Amino acid sequence: MDKQKSPITIDLAKCGPCTGQICIGVCPQGVLEESKNRKPQIVTIVTCTKCGICVNLCPNKAITLNIDHPQKITK
Repeated sequence: MDKQKSPITIDLAKCGPCTGQICIGVCPQGVLEESKNRKPQIVTIVTCTKCGICVNLCPNKAITLNIDHPQKITK
């Protein structure tokens, strides 16, 4: 079984405590949720549209877009 590569990567070493876990709250697709360690985790990679909102608003620059992942095209 092939694992689908995530369109975003979260560097948990850079992901420090921030006010309100901004990335989780701003995702319009609900791709992120809080993990047991109180850091974001990716839960539904297939719904990620690579909008970049989480990347742009992360205060620690811990989230990056994987440019080699094909962007989902919606009509």
